[in-house]
Amino acid sequence: MACHQETPVKSCKIILGCALLFFSTTCIGSEAINRLNKFLTEIDSFQANFSQTVWDENNKLVQESKGTIALNRPGEFRWQYEQPHGQLILADGEFLWVYDPELAQAYTRPITQALGSVPIMLLTNPRELHEDFRILVMSDKQEFSWLELIPLIQDTEFNRVRIGLDELGIRRMELYDNFSQKTAIEFTHMIVNVRFPEGYFNFEAPSGVDVVGYSE
Repeated sequence: MACHQETPVKSCKIILGCALLFFSTTCIGSEAINRLNKFLTEIDSFQANFSQTVWDENNKLVQESKGTIALNRPGEFRWQYEQPHGQLILADGEFLWVYDPELAQAYTRPITQALGSVPIMLLTNPRELHEDFRILVMSDKQEFSWLELIPLIQDTEFNRVRIGLDELGIRRMELYDNFSQKTAIEFTHMIVNVRFPEGYFNFEAPSGVDVVGYSE
């Protein structure tokens, strides 16, 4: 299934699930936790490339996509799909935007409403991870330290999230949904504490684009 065919809500749940991990902190001890805390407390912003794969319940690859991510604390991020189809998911601190250039449509809703249906904190009011997740320390594998996060609220699309960390910070994520699908995301070419140009996290719909869900 191509990325641009996903519903805005499902796409946002994947991205918002990721965003939680970059805007939260916790104090439970372990090498993985220490790496996560170090990464979160020492950066205010970052940018990276990402590759994303989706696997079905039979472990069959059903989707591949690539793009770039940029985050700026607190509450701003820009997740840009570039392959195989373009799509932009952007949080400007007040609204969450999903823009599909092929459909010439942009979907938006207030951040508070967009986050209300998923088990994560508001990006503009971050809480500690252990307030929303049960945190399990996993065995190291593939040169990464791993954590597993299980939402305390179980009526959500993703029932667990695994985070792989190295000495530089978060490098891999695996999100498992209630249909036994796995979404795997890998971050490369990461640059931290980036100073983004003014307006980088603002969205202005191009001429002719239909905007759904926003009123002045």
